[in-house]
Amino acid sequence: MKERFKTIDKNFEEGGFGKIIVMNDDILERKVAIKKLHYLDQDSKDRFEKEAKILAALTFPNIPAIYDVDFSEKEMFIEFQFIEGINLREIINKKAYPSIDEARRWFGQISLALDYSHSKKIIHRDVKPENIIISDDRNTAFLVDFGIAFNSEDTKSLKSRGYVIGTPGYIAPEYVERGELSNASDIFSLGITLYESLTGTLPAYDTYSSISDSNETIPPAIDDLIKRCIVKDPISRLQSAREFNELLNSVIRMDIPFSSLLTDARLYEIQAALKQMSSEEFHNKPLGQRLLIISRVKDLVSTKNQYMLSATVELLKVLIAITVYEEYDDFKFIFITSLEWGFEIFYGDNWQGNSELRISIINICKKLNSESYKVASTGLLEFLKNKILDDKPKWYLHDLRPIVMSLLSNPNANINIRELQSAYENINKSSHRYTDINEL
Repeated sequence: MKERFKTIDKNFEEGGFGKIIVMNDDILERKVAIKKLHYLDQDSKDRFEKEAKILAALTFPNIPAIYDVDFSEKEMFIEFQFIEGINLREIINKKAYPSIDEARRWFGQISLALDYSHSKKIIHRDVKPENIIISDDRNTAFLVDFGIAFNSEDTKSLKSRGYVIGTPGYIAPEYVERGELSNASDIFSLGITLYESLTGTLPAYDTYSSISDSNETIPPAIDDLIKRCIVKDPISRLQSAREFNELLNSVIRMDIPFSSLLTDARLYEIQAALKQMSSEEFHNKPLGQRLLIISRVKDLVSTKNQYMLSATVELLKVLIAITVYEEYDDFKFIFITSLEWGFEIFYGDNWQGNSELRISIINICKKLNSESYKVASTGLLEFLKNKILDDKPKWYLHDLRPIVMSLLSNPNANINIRELQSAYENINKSSHRYTDINEL
C-alpha cells in the first residue's frame, strides 16, 4: 500500500470476492475506499483486473469514481471514491422506509446509473439494497460494487464453468434456470429492490401483493411499474432502465381538481398539489378544504403508522410553509407538530428526527409576519417546556439554536422576546458541555 494512506477502518466490508478498507489519503486529504484481493489463483487475478477495467470505464455521478489501481506480487488494490452515507439495507432494517418522493429520487438516480452502465455494455448483476448507498442527507443514491459486473460473454463463460454470481432473491429467474443474462436481468433486480425498500419484504412475482392497497402514500402506478419489472419472462419484462426512469417520474397525477383530490385522491396526490401552492394560495382556498387538510394531518400524527412516517414528514414540510396565514390554533398545531417530528420522533431504530423538516422550520421562522410570529414563538416555548437540554444530543442543540435565532432576528418579533433570549442562552450553555468534554 502507498505510504500516503492511513487506515480508518480495515474491516469496512467483505464481499464480491474482495475486502474493502477505508483509508485516508494524507496528500489529497480525503477518504478513499480500497478494495483488496489476495491472488488465490490466476482466475482470481484475471477477475480482479477485469473489475478494475470495468470501474475505470464508468464515469457517472451516481457511480463511485475509480482513482487508481495498484499491484503487488500477491495482492491487487483498487482505490475508489468513498461514499459517506448508509446503505439501503440498513435503512430497511431500521424501518426508516422512504417516502414516495425519496423513492422516486433514489431509484430515479439508480435507474439512470444502470442505463449508463448498460450503454457501456456492462450488466451490474447484483442490484440489491446492500449495493445502494444513500447519502447522509438522503438526497443522493449511489450504485456500488460493480465487482461482479460482466458483459454477456463473460457471464456465459462463468456459467459454463459452474459459477453462479449474484444474490438469491434478487437474481433474475432466466439466469438461475438457463444461465441467460441481459439488461432486463438488472431491471428484475431493480424492481425487487424498489418493492423491498417500500415494504421491508421481498415480493413474489407469481402472486404479487399490492403495496398501494395497504398504503395510501404509494401510487398504484408504482405497483404497475414493479410488476412490469418482475415478469418472469425477460422478453415480456420492462426492457430498459431509461424506460423505468420515465415511468417512475410519471407515477403522480397532476391534473386533478383540488376539490376532487380531497375526497377521492390518495395522500401522495394531495401532497403533490399542495407543493405547488404558496401560503396565499392555500389561504384563499375554502375554509372547509383547509380544515380537511389539517384534520388529515392530525389523523396521520395520531396513528404513527410505520409505513406512513416518511409521508407524514413530507406533508409537514409542505404545510409548515403554506399555513402561516391560518387561524391561530391551526398554524400552532402544524408548527408544534413539525417541531415534534423534526426533533423527537423516531423513524426507525436509532433514527431520530428529520433534518429536512428542521431546515423547513428554520426557513419559515425568518419570514413570519407579526401574527404567525406570535404563534411560532409561543409554540416553540411550549415545545421547550420541561425539555432537559443537557440530555439532548449535539445535533439536536445545533439545529434548535438557529430556530430561536431566526425568531429573535425576525423584524416582526413582538412578543416572547425575553423568553426566547433565555432559551437561546440555555441552548448555548448545554452546547458548551460538548466542547468542554472534547477538551478533557
